[in-house]
Amino acid sequence: MLVGKIIERFVKPETFRHLKKKYLKIKYLFTKKIDENEFRNILIKRLNVKKNSVVFVHSSIDNLNLSFPFYKVLTILLEVVGEEGTIVFPCWHFNYRAEEYLNKNKIFDVKKSPTVMGILPEIARHFKNAKRSLHPTNSVVAVGKHANELVKDHHKSIYPDDENSPFYKIINYDGIIIGLGVSTNHLSFVHCVEDVLKDKFPIKTRTDKVYKGRVIDYTGKEQIVRTLVACKQIKNRDIEGYIKKYVSRSICMDFKIHGVKYFTVMSTELFKTMENLAKNNITIYKVKKYIDIKSIFIFN
Repeated sequence: MLVGKIIERFVKPETFRHLKKKYLKIKYLFTKKIDENEFRNILIKRLNVKKNSVVFVHSSIDNLNLSFPFYKVLTILLEVVGEEGTIVFPCWHFNYRAEEYLNKNKIFDVKKSPTVMGILPEIARHFKNAKRSLHPTNSVVAVGKHANELVKDHHKSIYPDDENSPFYKIINYDGIIIGLGVSTNHLSFVHCVEDVLKDKFPIKTRTDKVYKGRVIDYTGKEQIVRTLVACKQIKNRDIEGYIKKYVSRSICMDFKIHGVKYFTVMSTELFKTMENLAKNNITIYKVKKYIDIKSIFIFN
């Protein structure tokens, strides 16, 4: 087990984040910074981002070690995909359990609620013609040609990641999913197969209770959006390990450049692979094995 993972188990989340930032600041003093030209090359040659692509981006600016201003990252992404392409980001607005948020009866304002998913999604939601989905717990923001089509139906299903969601809809465009400064442990797309298969998925991942979320839409009107939330046991998962063991590197791959984490995913192929694996009871979740103590002993 890596030292970082050990530390994470024994300190508060905010303390761990603070320590991680300190560590990265020191580490990057001795690591080559990435300039704009190299960043473009990484996008095109290593992450497979092409003109006209629909690209779902997971990111951490703090981890990228850039030599240029961070706000240029979104501009570069849009330049690479061009006018016919679309960039998509996760854009939810709280960082604790969904049922806790929904039980507080808070209001999600699609135009005003800031995201907690990082600086790039926050910049994107302010971008001209950006479209943000009305889902009260799993909101997504998109910029580009297919932005409206990707987000418009997200609130119409109680399953946050099913066929109505932007997470799944990128398949319709043979979408690419990339990680900038993060590994596939941040890959939200893996939950699509769970919500598409529903009861046919071998592990229960959604609660039975349907929650009601309060949402202010783009017209300023309040809507009630019904949604399921994730079961607590889905924390016991290993996305990176699952991908390394069961998924071809031509479909999904983690890698590092100058010590910085990246990943690239072909959405259509990964969904098909995960669906087939799920039908054979192979998932990203670790099944806890309990030992029957009584069976160890022989009683006369």
